[in-house]
Amino acid sequence: MYKTFNYFVLVFFFLILALPLGGILSKVNYDLNTLYQFVQNSYIHRVIYFSLYQAFLSSFLSCLIAIPFALALNRNKNHKIVKIIISICGFSFVIPSILIVYAVIKLFGNNGLFNTYFNLYELISINSIYGFKAILIAHILLNAPFASRLFFQNLNNIPQKYYEISSSLNLTYLGNIYKVELPIIRQNLFSVFAIIFSLCFLSFAIVMALGGSPNYSTIEVAIYQYALFELNFDKAIILSFVQITICLLFVFIGFYKLKGSNFFEVDIANHVHPHKNLFLVKIFDTVIILIFSCLLFSPIYIIIFNFIDNDYKNILFDINFIKAFRNSLIISLTTGILVTIIGFILSSLLVLNNKNIYFQQSLFLISSSIIIISPIILSLGYFIILGELRYVSFFKFSVVILINCFFLIPFSILILFNNLKNIYLNFEEIKIAFRINFFNYYRILFPLIRKNIFYVFAFSTVITFGDFTIISFFKDQNFETLPSYLYKLISVYRFSEASFVAGFILIMSLFIYFVIDNFNYKGRSASKT
Repeated sequence: MYKTFNYFVLVFFFLILALPLGGILSKVNYDLNTLYQFVQNSYIHRVIYFSLYQAFLSSFLSCLIAIPFALALNRNKNHKIVKIIISICGFSFVIPSILIVYAVIKLFGNNGLFNTYFNLYELISINSIYGFKAILIAHILLNAPFASRLFFQNLNNIPQKYYEISSSLNLTYLGNIYKVELPIIRQNLFSVFAIIFSLCFLSFAIVMALGGSPNYSTIEVAIYQYALFELNFDKAIILSFVQITICLLFVFIGFYKLKGSNFFEVDIANHVHPHKNLFLVKIFDTVIILIFSCLLFSPIYIIIFNFIDNDYKNILFDINFIKAFRNSLIISLTTGILVTIIGFILSSLLVLNNKNIYFQQSLFLISSSIIIISPIILSLGYFIILGELRYVSFFKFSVVILINCFFLIPFSILILFNNLKNIYLNFEEIKIAFRINFFNYYRILFPLIRKNIFYVFAFSTVITFGDFTIISFFKDQNFETLPSYLYKLISVYRFSEASFVAGFILIMSLFIYFVIDNFNYKGRSASKT
């Protein structure tokens, strides 16, 4: 019975994943002439090239900015303000990308802050911020803080004895960076770069809203446009397989070193940096932290400022806003509950089948495949399968929730699996010795993983609440979420209403995120090793 259930789970998840891929394959025109025309299409060449180029440059600049920021944060990590900054850096992983779009327009647009007060356009001789410049700025603002957090976590794990050896050798400030800190960063540099590259490569809302022309389309945007506007499924599908091939490399490399870890968990080590109290180092760190915090967190500042300086009455009771908020709430909460339950069940099965290598590897393979296949491709598959049913509200809600669940389940396994495995190893002998039944065993287990369970729920909820990619395939006048509603307001230049919606989304996301971080930012002193 137990083995039957295991195989049922494998078959069930395989079929649900295979369903949208089967829908995509059903629309493929297997004519070689079609493939030849695709290969010879200059627009396709430009799309693929630009997707790789913008992702590479965005990732390179994000990491370049993140390294000195992380070094400065690490030297001052026990300061209360620095702890808050580190926490905000992690928020960039869950902040809705449509908020970055709004912030870039309000900061760098024709009537934006920098152009209005500093004559930005005249200073750098441009007519518009839209295009590659806007995409690059948006990706840096979105990903540089997250890269800083990842580098900080690496630096934070440096053993105290390394710093003691550094002091005994009388290494200078630069010598300590070169001999102790940079080698740690180099060990994880490509992994962090690959993660940021994947996020930029799969960026949808930013490119869609800020690209400004077909010359600045990425594979994600091209798939969407071919499928929804041109109904050219051949090109959309071939591009989907091109994207999967590219993602296969970077996603696995990026997430390999992070498997079984928590993106947000930071156990602050009570280390004493040998040069933190030097006057010039203090001045340098203060300047770096102040400047980078002002620039990288500017989207949050501008959104909050415009939200406060806004007449909320015009939009708060608007029927379209209420419907969009209701839809976002239903989708995010339902997704959070399902991801938590399914993630717990799958993680438990992985732990209980620790000797069944075939089952473990099969389940890991299926969950990893979901990461490789981006939400836009899954959305395309279900968009094709549903046919006319995609216009029915029930099916819209169901498929949007389903795709969000697919995308988030691997992360829930990532978070829960190691904790469950450690508990299982510690309690398995006690369970057998005292003949604890299944029900009582989980009564004992639940309090031990309650924080992890809540974390998975909150993480899934905040990610889904800010999703724009999946909803873009199924939205219409009667089915909007807050991110898609914000995009519509921006598109028709209704920035007064957009300011309120952007602020509302930000406050909701920040609230959920800081609840998450409160559970995972431990702040304990690590033992000196």
